[in-house]
Parts: sequence; C-alpha cells; structure tokens
Amino acid sequence: MKTRWWGVGVLLIGVASTALNAASLRIAAASNLHVAVLPLQAAFQEEHPDIRLEFSFGSSGNLVAQISQGAPFDVLLSADLAYPQAVIASGHAAPDSVITFAIGQLALWPHPPTDDWVGTLRSTKVRRIALAQPDTAPFGMAARRALIDAQLWELAERKLIIGENVAQALHFAESGNVDYAFVAASLLVGRPRLGEGLLIPLAPDALAHGAVVIKGRENTAAAQTFLDWLGGDAAKKILVEQGYRLP
Repeated sequence: MKTRWWGVGVLLIGVASTALNAASLRIAAASNLHVAVLPLQAAFQEEHPDIRLEFSFGSSGNLVAQISQGAPFDVLLSADLAYPQAVIASGHAAPDSVITFAIGQLALWPHPPTDDWVGTLRSTKVRRIALAQPDTAPFGMAARRALIDAQLWELAERKLIIGENVAQALHFAESGNVDYAFVAASLLVGRPRLGEGLLIPLAPDALAHGAVVIKGRENTAAAQTFLDWLGGDAAKKILVEQGYRLP
C-alpha cells in the first residue's frame, strides 16, 4: 500500500497493480466512502489490472476547492450532485460524464436508547453533538436539514462540535468527546465494535452521490472506464453491502 499527500489533511491510498505500465487514476472521494472504496478498489482492479486506483478523502466541498486550484485528480466522487455540477460549471469536468452511483444514508451514532432520536437529543443529558461541516460536507448539510425539520436546530446549535468531514465527526463520538454524532451509515459497516446507528429519514434525493471525470488529464479514457464500472452491477452489489442505497 502506498500513501501520498495532497494539501492539508487529505490522505491518498493506492494499491499497487501487477501491471508495470498501469494507468494511475487519482480519485477525490468523499470521506464517507473511506471504508467502501476498499472492496470497490479490489473488485475493479481484478477486472482492470491495467488501471491503478489511488484515493484521496475529504469533504466534498474541500475536494472541489482543491480541483479548482489545480489538484491532479482524474475523478471526483462526491456525496451529493451539487458539487459535480459545480465542477462542470467551472469548466473542470466533462458534462456528459456525470453519473449518480449511490444514495448515502445518514445515521445517529451511537444508537440512542429508543428510536425517538428527536427526544433523545432534546434531553439535557446530551451535552455535545457532532456533525460534519454543514457548509462543505453533504452529510453535515443533511444533518443540519434533519435538525431544522425536527425543530431542533436552535437547541442543537449550542451543543455542536463541527468536524471537517463526516469521518472526523464519527471520530469525535468514538473518542467520547461528544455524546452523539451524525455519521454516514457506510462508516459503521464491517465494524461490529461500533454497532449500528439509527438511520435518520431524509428526502429521497438527499445524499445522492455523483461522480464526474475531470477534464484535461492524461487518463480520461481510464477514468471513464472506472465510472462505467461504478455504474454497473458489480459495483452496485458492493455499495449495497457497504451501507448505501441505489439510485
């Protein structure tokens, strides 16, 4: 496994391909995909050993900002559709390459004593609540929307601890620094120590994950191959297993 860095706090992960002349794709991926990309990467590279994948994780908004500043990414995997459209509007991505490949699920972790998450968060016993940055991270935006709809935002705002991304919000809860965190259900998959979170109902189109090919890079054809695969049955099966719904 190889690690590289781009910018501040963004980790690139790659698995070496058996092909010496493999094309190398640099993929900017939303933090909620951190766990899911491992089986996706393994399955893709089994079918396409000539294409090596490297992932960089961060909030979707921060990744888009890096792309606009010239970060050498070939593909953007965003936790919403607005950011891929923004990259297209800025001229950094190909309009005909955008796809919706998954629907994320928002969860409250740890699972509260009952399914009444609104009542739980109203309790004076709950002193701190974490969520991802609601201005740049789609899961943070979704959590804020859920709190507003539940008429909890003003109360919760006084208790909030803001993470740079959804993975950091989960870390705050794991470390005991907050009582509850709004997280991606996908980050809890395959981690029995954490247990399940309580899924928070959202609008059907909330957290629709979009992917787009970045223009002006050497490996545009390989990037399109990856997006075509990501929209196929093999990837869909993995994404469902990793806590996502299908579009």
